[in-house]
Amino acid sequence: MTFSLRRSSFLAVAAAFAGLITLCASGENVQAQTNAPPAVAPAPRLTLTAEQKYIIREILKDSNVQKENSAPETIGDVVPDDIKLYPLPPEVAQKVPQARSHMFFVKDDEVILVSSSDRRVADVIKKKSTD
Repeated sequence: MTFSLRRSSFLAVAAAFAGLITLCASGENVQAQTNAPPAVAPAPRLTLTAEQKYIIREILKDSNVQKENSAPETIGDVVPDDIKLYPLPPEVAQKVPQARSHMFFVKDDEVILVSSSDRRVADVIKKKSTD
C-alpha cells in the first residue's frame, strides 16, 4: 500500500513537472515571437483607377493653390515641412473615398497626393488629360 501511494505521488509530481516544462517552452516561443523584427510598413501608395484620377484632376483643375517647384514627386518620398499641403475638397472625398485622408499640392502639371499621417507621396496625377 505504501508503494502505491509513493507511486501515485511520484506520478502526480511528474505530471505537474511535465506541465510546467510545456508551459515554459510555450512561453519561450511566445517570447521569441515577441522579439521578432517589426514588419515593414506597406508603401503609402494609393491605388486609383484612371476614372478616379480623372475625377480628382477635374475637381482640382481650377484650384487656386500655390504651385511648388522643388518638391518631391516620387511615391514614398517624404514631403518637407516647408511645402504647404492642402486638404482635398469634400467633393473629392465623396467621389473617391480612399483619398479622403490625403492632402495635396501642385507641382508643374501634376497633382501630388500626400498621406496626411506621415507626409509621404501616395500618388501622382498628371493634370493634363494626356496621361
